[in-house]
Formats: sequence, C-alpha cells, structure tokens
Amino acid sequence: MGLLLAAALLGYGFLLRPGATPFSPHSDFLSEHLGAKQVLFDSIRGGRGLPLWRSDKLSGYEALTSPVSQYTYPLDAPFFFLPPLAAVGPAYWLHFLAAGVFYWLAAAALGLGFWPRLYAGLCGLFGLKLILAVYAGWLPNIPGIVCFPALLAAVFRLERSPGLGSSLLLALAGALCLHCGIYQLPFYAALFASAWLAAGVVSRRREAAAACGWAALSAVLALGLSAYLIVPLAAEAPLLSRGKISYGFFLSGHALRPAQLETFVLPESRGTPLDGTYPGDELWEDEAYFGALALLLAAAGLVWGRRRRGTLLLAGGFAASVALSADTPLLRALFERFPGFALFRIPSRFLFLAAFFGVALAGIGLEELLERVEARRGGRRRAALLGAALALLAAAEGAWYARRYLRMTPSAQAVPPTDYERFFAADKDLYRTATVGRSAITYGWAASKGLQLVTGNDSFSYRSYHQYFEILQWGEVVHPFAGPWFDLDGVSRRTAPARLLVRWDMLDALDVKYVASPEPLALEDGRWRLAARLKDQPSFVLYRGMRREDLWIYRNDSYRRRAFWGGATIPVACDDADVVAGLRRTDLRAASIVCGGGPSLPPGTGAASDAVAIERWAPGRLALSATARAGRFLVISESWHPGWRARIDGRPAAVYRTDGALLGLAVPPGTHRVDLEFAPPLWGPARLISAASALIFLGLAGWWAARRRSSRRPNW
Repeated sequence: MGLLLAAALLGYGFLLRPGATPFSPHSDFLSEHLGAKQVLFDSIRGGRGLPLWRSDKLSGYEALTSPVSQYTYPLDAPFFFLPPLAAVGPAYWLHFLAAGVFYWLAAAALGLGFWPRLYAGLCGLFGLKLILAVYAGWLPNIPGIVCFPALLAAVFRLERSPGLGSSLLLALAGALCLHCGIYQLPFYAALFASAWLAAGVVSRRREAAAACGWAALSAVLALGLSAYLIVPLAAEAPLLSRGKISYGFFLSGHALRPAQLETFVLPESRGTPLDGTYPGDELWEDEAYFGALALLLAAAGLVWGRRRRGTLLLAGGFAASVALSADTPLLRALFERFPGFALFRIPSRFLFLAAFFGVALAGIGLEELLERVEARRGGRRRAALLGAALALLAAAEGAWYARRYLRMTPSAQAVPPTDYERFFAADKDLYRTATVGRSAITYGWAASKGLQLVTGNDSFSYRSYHQYFEILQWGEVVHPFAGPWFDLDGVSRRTAPARLLVRWDMLDALDVKYVASPEPLALEDGRWRLAARLKDQPSFVLYRGMRREDLWIYRNDSYRRRAFWGGATIPVACDDADVVAGLRRTDLRAASIVCGGGPSLPPGTGAASDAVAIERWAPGRLALSATARAGRFLVISESWHPGWRARIDGRPAAVYRTDGALLGLAVPPGTHRVDLEFAPPLWGPARLISAASALIFLGLAGWWAARRRSSRRPNW
C-alpha cells in the first residue's frame, strides 16, 4: 500500500498543484459537469446543506439523486471543501490511487503473491483507459470505472472465504458502487459476479453455495445503505428521457470494430486526439489497451495457470467483455430483452471490464513465471528482481501516458472572467437566459457565473422537458429519442441578420428575459431589444477548446416571470400524445394545459388588481404572495416533477403538471401566501431505510469484531 501511495504521488502528484485545474479541449467536466459541483459548493457554503434541486440549466431539475451529481460519493469529498476548479485535480488523484488499491485487493483475493499484487495494483493505478477517461473529463463515469474492481475483489474473497466478515466487505463494496451514480460498469460487473458464484455452485463447491447466501445478505445491506439515493431514482425513472432509446442511440457509433483490435497492442495505432489524428475524436470510448506486457502475461496466465481456481472464469469474462463490445445479434438481443441493459449506451465500455480481467490474468501469469524462476537454483533473488522490474516498467509506461495526456492550467484560465456575467449580475431580478447554440455561454459555466439557463446538457433529462423544448423550436417533436444536449438551434440564416424561429409563448413561459447569441438576430419588434453587444467573450467549446467571439444579448420585455397567472385551463390526459397535441394547438399566453383534469377555470376571470409577488427564492424553494379577485390558476415556471409540494396559507394544495413541463396550482380568491418546496420522491421512507440499514450494518460489524477478538483470546 505504501508503494502504491508513493507511485500515485510520483506519477500524478502534479494533479495536486494549488491554483491549477486539469484541462483538455475534450473535457466534459468543463463543458458540462462543473455546474453540478459548483451547485454543491455554493449550497454548502451558503449553509443550505446538500442541494436537492438545481436551477443553473434546463429550467431546473433534481440535484442530489441525479446520477451525475454524486454528492455523497466518498471519493468526491474534495468538492465539499474546495471550489470545483481547485477540487477536481485532488479528486482525480484520489480516484487513481483507489483504482490501484482495488486492483491490488482483487489480486490478493485471487490468492496471488506480493509481486503479482503490486503489478496488478500498478496496472490499475496507471491504466491508460482511466487516464483517457480523466483526459476526457468524465467526472460522473470515473467512479464506476474505479469502483467495479472493488465489487469483484469482494466477490472473489467471499467465494474463497464465505462468512460474515467477507459479506460485510461485499456490502461496503456494493454500497460504494451504488453511490457511483452512473451504474453501467457496476451493473456489468454484478452480472459477472453472479456468473462467478453460479459457476461455483454448479461445480458443487460447498463454500460457493454458502457464499451465495452471504452474498444475498450483502446485496440487502448495500441496497439499504444506498436507499436514500436509489429509491427516489427508481421512483422518477418513468420521467427520464433515457427510458426510451433506440438501438442506434445505444451504440452511439462506438461498438468495437475489427480495426480497433490492434489497440490491444498499439494504443495510438489509429491516431490520438492530442493532434487531431484520431478519427471521431473519442479515443477513450474505443481504446482497448491495458498494457502490451500485461497482454503477454495474461496469455501466459491462461496457458500456465489454467488449472488455478478462477483462471478459466477470468478468461471467459475477458472474452465475453470483448465480444459484447461489438455490434452483434447477441448484443441486440440483450438490448431488447435483458432487463436493465437498455438503460446504458456505448457497448465499447465493456472494454473497461476486459482490461480488468486482462490484468487479473496477467497477475496469474506473473505468479506462474516467478514460480518457475524460483524453482531454479538461486531463483528467489532473480524472481524478486524480475517482479520489481516488471512492476517498475508498468509504472513507468503509465506515468509517461499520464504526462502525455493530462495537463494542468491555471484555474482562472480554465474558466476566465467574462463581461456577460457582470452584465447579468447587474440585473437583480429572478429570470432565465436562453442561449443560441452551444458556443454562446458554456453550459458547465452557468452556475459559477450565476446564470439560470433553459438550455444545457444532461444525460438524464426529463422527457416532458424534451418534448416541450422540441415543440418550442420546431412546432412538433422532431427527435423522439432525447439526446443529452438541449440547444436552441431554431435559427434561419436565409436572412441577414439570422432569424430565431421559436414559439415565443413557450419561451416566455420559461421565464426567459434574455437571449444570448454569438451572432446578431432579427427578433419580433416590440418584444425584444438589443441590450448589449459584448466583444471577444471567452467560451469553452467541447472538442475545440477555448475560443473567443462576440456576444449579442437581447432583452425580452414580455417574459412571464417565475410565477404568473394563467388564462383558461384546458384539461388533458397525462399521456405524451395528449400533452404534445395540446401544446401544439394552444397559445400559452391565453390558456394553460393542465394534466389529469385539474381545476376547470373559464377565461376572463382575471382582474387588473390581481398580482403575484416573489418574496423568497432558492433552488427548490419558492415563497409567493398571490392576490386574486376570483379563483385563478397560478403557473410556476419550474420544471415539472412529482417531488414538488405546495402549501397555501400553510395548508397542502394540489400541484398539477402544467403546459407539459411546468407546475401549476389553483389559488382561491383573496390574498394568500403560497409556498412551494421540492424533495425527492419517497424521500422520507428512503432515508429511514438507509438509517436502519446503517444501524444493522454497524451492529453486525461490531458482533463480528467481538467474536473475532474473543476467538483470538488465549484460553488460560
């Protein structure tokens, strides 16, 4: 462990440099995920605790239980104490170290000796695929890449030595994986772990049968410890756009092809994104390399160590991982029929499992090689020298790739100050901004710049908002399968300047006070006016890096604000077809579409004295003062989610899905206080389950420790 720590400091110590942040033109962290961590830091610093709702993009959406947030994931602890740009380097460093430790533990659980364990640990610590994932800024995906070996290591240990202690370790590993947020690789690893235990039962090994029972206890504890995250996520699963994807979106152009097999030996044989020679930019999705020497040792492990326990299963896992990375009839069948398989995309990510299985086989190969060297006269010293040399070679190669791909830049250059943040900060009103294209304002910067955008990027967006955004731009749902990007692209360049083609009533309902564009726009007279033209504004564009361009900012004098009185209510059924049809035929300035019936209010019930005032606002909380001469319907410009709750003068009030993607409630005549607050669905029961599971886990751990201590006590 000390050697792994020293190697992590020597190989990746530059990630800990104060005042600097990792930078690459392909960084998802800078373009997308910085905002999630900025929301966390701002909420903690503001004394609000863990954020449950975020408002920096997509008109708001769930924060804590979103798979990309990972606020309670242990290895992201630096983001609690440091600004995100300062915390991301140390967080990456912790993940590299953890990867080395988990690979070391896996080799130990397989019963390997010191040098094979160290070699496996260094292969995990300096794995090229993990380095490329950090280069790509895969902050939400990296936890799953790092932690699935811990799950498999715990399963290896449990199968070899079933009992309460091994079961508790597996429960911890499972809970850690369930805190990773993006469950793709832990899901695949769990399938292999099940096959590993099942193979032991089929072979009628007594310890394997016992291990299955202990594994069931581990699963219950792991699920219980993580219930506060996974129960709300499961409850909101029907809301997510990822619930319905096509096979083409599942592949996303990254199924393994025969030409990529050469990357098992030559990692940059097809080019590199560093100089733009790699076709398609995304080497990290297609790379298969886990070490040329490790590949040779893995082959030796399969040949020399085939009689060892688990060797053939590891080889089967390697072969299956490579096979499932390719577009085959088997892959399509799993996508269409196997539960949970279609929740993820890009099957080439199976290559992360292939790398793990390859390194495990390499550890077996090194063990066999060292045993053969030791069998000769004077071989123990030679074996130690050979083990040290191979370990050093693995570390040196990985450190070279780390220096090649991972670069640091001053934090002030990664997210530089802008004129537009000062412009928007001068407007103290509560409002949102729409951006034309992705280059106007980097989505990942919005939270740090104090902005709330209706555009953005998120792989787990709400289907209702996707449909709303499609109709807003195109008048219909043109793209039925939602991708992660929400760009305002309805721009016609047939005229000069360009004309923005959108449903203005729908844009107004999103509380859009400003539109920011990298080019001049022709907007409706009387509604919009040019508020500012800012020259040479910095922006980060994914796959292009930093760039500067002018920014035109237009002000909308007809925006509806965060809460406003709706017109007549039009009840519709809550299925997608009826909601979409209602949005297409209804002007939202004259009427409100209410799902599930709701209150029926005729037009013309408003009075000039009717008013709505915002008294307090914070992400996920809204306090209003509402005055109406007659009963009216109040529309709240926040993204629809069943986790929203409303009170009128302290009494619960029904909240309706309104206009497809917003909130609404009926307010009686008179002056009333209206409070809205968001909490994840089933939040109370989920927290109770987690608290009870933690107590049970601690009780079992204490009982196991006491029994272990008493068994070691001398019998006088």
